[in-house]
Amino acid sequence: MLRHFAAYLAQRFPPVNMGLFAVLFLTVWSVAGTDGAVSSFGWREVGGILATISFFFRLRVFDEIKDYAADALNHPHRVLQSGRVTLSQLQLLAWLGALGELSWSLGMGPVAVGGWLLTLGYSLLMRYEFWVSYYLKKRLVLYAFTHMLVMPLLIGWLWLSYRPSWPLSARFFMLAALSLLGGFAFEIARKIRAPEAERAGIDSYSRAMGYRGAILAVLLVLAGGIAVQSALLLQLQAGAWSFGLLAVLFTLTLLVYGRATIRPREKLLRAAELLVSLFMLTSYLAILVVIKL
Repeated sequence: MLRHFAAYLAQRFPPVNMGLFAVLFLTVWSVAGTDGAVSSFGWREVGGILATISFFFRLRVFDEIKDYAADALNHPHRVLQSGRVTLSQLQLLAWLGALGELSWSLGMGPVAVGGWLLTLGYSLLMRYEFWVSYYLKKRLVLYAFTHMLVMPLLIGWLWLSYRPSWPLSARFFMLAALSLLGGFAFEIARKIRAPEAERAGIDSYSRAMGYRGAILAVLLVLAGGIAVQSALLLQLQAGAWSFGLLAVLFTLTLLVYGRATIRPREKLLRAAELLVSLFMLTSYLAILVVIKL
C-alpha cells in the first residue's frame, strides 16, 4: 500500500508541489507578520505547512473523483486508474487530513476555524461543480475561474489564523490577488496544446480559446500578476533585484511563447509552462527573502 501510494504521489501530487504549498504558507505567514507581531517559526508553523499541503491534497482527490471516468479512458496506466490505489483510500486520507487542518485551526483560534470552514465549504461546492456541471464543462474558462477562487479564500484562512482582525489590510488583498492570478496563469498554461497534440475527450484552453488566444490569455494574466507583485514589493520596500528577477522571467516567458506562436511545438509549450510555474514560485520566494533579510 505505501509503495503504491508513494507512486501515486510521485505521479499526481509530487514533492515539488508540496514544496510550493509550503512556500505559499510561509509567504502568508511572513506578510501577515509585517502588519504586526507574529511569533517566530515554531511547531505552529510546521502544523500550518502540513495543513496547507493537506488542503491541496484533498483538492487533488476531488479532481480525481470528478475526472475518474474520463481518466480511465485517456490515462489507463496511471496508478489510480490501474487499481494500485483506490478512490476510497484516497478519500479516507483526504478526510483524515481535514481533521488535522481543523485541529490546527482550533489551535489558532475561532476566527481561524471560521476561515477554514468557509474555504472547506467552497471546496465542496467545487467538488460538486456548483451543481451546474453540464453548464460549466462547456465553458472551460468560467469553470477554471470559479475553481481558482478557492485560492484567495485559502489565503484568507491562513491570514486570519495569524491576524484575526478587521479590516483586512491592503497587503492581504494584494497577496490574495497574486495567488489568484498566478494560479490562473498556470492553469491555462498547463492546458495549452500544440495542434498536433490535441486529443479528443481531453479539454484544453487552446481548443476553447484558440491556440494564440490561449497564449495571449496566459501573458495577460501573468502581466496582471506582475503588476500586483510589484505593488506589494514596493510596499515592502524591496530592492531593485526583485523587480529585475520578475522582468527576466516575464521576458523569457514572452520569448518562448512568441516562438511557440510562430512555430507551434509541444516542447516549447511545456518549457513555457515551466517558466510560468517558476513565476509562481519566484513571486512567493521574493517576498519571503525581502521580509526576512
